[in-house]
Amino acid sequence: MNEVTQTSFRVEEPEQFIFPVSFAQQRLWFLDQLEGRSAVYNVKLPVRLHGPLDLECLQQAVNILVDRHESLRTSFSIRRGIPSQVISSNATVPVQILSLGDTHGKGIGAKVAELAGQPFDLDKGPLFRVHLLQLSPHENLLLLLTHHIVSDAWSSGIMFRDLASAYDALVAGETPKLTELSVQYADYAVWQRDWLEGPALEQQLDYWKNKLAGVPALLQLPADRPRPRRQTYNGSRVSRIFSAELTTALNELAQRESCTLFMVMLTALNIFLARYSGQDDVLVGSPIAGRRRTELEDLIGLFVNTLVFRTQVAGDVTFRELLAQVRATALEAYAHQDLPFEKLVEALQPPRDMSHAPIFQVMYIHQNAPWEAQPIRSLMVAPGEIGAGETAKYDLTVSTTEFDGALYLNFEYNTDLFDCSSIERFAAGFETLLEAVVSDPAEAILTYPMCSNADQNQMLAEWNRTDADFARDETLHGLIEQQAQRTPTAIALEYQSHSWCYADLDERADALSAELRRL
Repeated sequence: MNEVTQTSFRVEEPEQFIFPVSFAQQRLWFLDQLEGRSAVYNVKLPVRLHGPLDLECLQQAVNILVDRHESLRTSFSIRRGIPSQVISSNATVPVQILSLGDTHGKGIGAKVAELAGQPFDLDKGPLFRVHLLQLSPHENLLLLLTHHIVSDAWSSGIMFRDLASAYDALVAGETPKLTELSVQYADYAVWQRDWLEGPALEQQLDYWKNKLAGVPALLQLPADRPRPRRQTYNGSRVSRIFSAELTTALNELAQRESCTLFMVMLTALNIFLARYSGQDDVLVGSPIAGRRRTELEDLIGLFVNTLVFRTQVAGDVTFRELLAQVRATALEAYAHQDLPFEKLVEALQPPRDMSHAPIFQVMYIHQNAPWEAQPIRSLMVAPGEIGAGETAKYDLTVSTTEFDGALYLNFEYNTDLFDCSSIERFAAGFETLLEAVVSDPAEAILTYPMCSNADQNQMLAEWNRTDADFARDETLHGLIEQQAQRTPTAIALEYQSHSWCYADLDERADALSAELRRL
């Protein structure tokens, strides 16, 4: 890869510069134009601040942050017929202060969700908001909000680190000393478009086209409702915490097999999805930081890329054998990670279906450690309330985080497809599968249990308790006729995609009886 350098491509207009968009930005801009303004792609970072807070220094620190990172002064519009980054030279972001008084717990989370649910207008920058929720004189929640088109999860850590460093210096009466940035995100966008053409682009495309040839269009998980004609982003989440024993066993398994914990978890997820869907060709998307150059590590911007992991889940293989396949697939994908997902979709041209995401519908995210708060002078810093999960970009997003010796699991799901009870059953079954895997990774994958003891008892015992009192001197058809009178619209019979209510069944039985008598 060539070095990223500050480009001279800047088209200067009064108080602003014009740049081309990166490939990832182009896709988000297109989705915004297609679907309208939405909070689905808002990135939020809530931080609890305990102690005396200097509001003037906080505002000055925000000003320094915005001046330092061009992404926080960027908007988007059509210039010369194409979407472009418009970078303001003097944008300001006020700290919006809101007093919540004695609000606690769910009330704070609900307010965070409400603020994070307000969409950005990509035509009007900056795409960055700062809210300060005052809970008491020495208790505040700082909420940093950006649109994903100018930021990503890595950027959130950079954002708070730079903000905390500037605030620290200002409170001490010093001039903030932040390391000078050699490039900005717009320089990266120009470099990406220059580099990804010709042989470099063809090499990446050839690999992915071959790897994903003939993939299924949709992973058919058993949903509680039919898929809407247009993809919705209504979501919620179910969380679980795995025990320290299970977490340790999973890490030890990864070490023995010369793999990462990500690879172990992805292998188990592939088994889980294959068993639930009945499909042996499984595709799962997963994000990768996309910052392969040192000069990009301290920038706020949209660098994250999405890799697609394809796994052939044959029923006669062991977990250890499938893990080796996933490991090889992952290492190959990392070696070809520079192709933007947007270019991959463009090259593969999957049949466009507005009801689901293209190529894959399940995302897996693994974080080795949660976001770590940058210490601030005279303040105690801790992660803040995230708020309710009200959006879901995919049918299902499974995320795991290692923290304090335990593994935290989140199932984010589309509420227009799944009920909470179904996802809770998924999460419990996934944990059951993992416990079986660490117990014996040499077993064939079809032999592993995938439901908890409680679910197994419900399916095999409770749901099969079919004893019921009825008139023993009645005929079967007579009982059905009586039921048709009591509940004529209730479903009596289902076969494939057809269903009949009791009234339908009774009517068709009468018609058949009359025909038999005639004959």
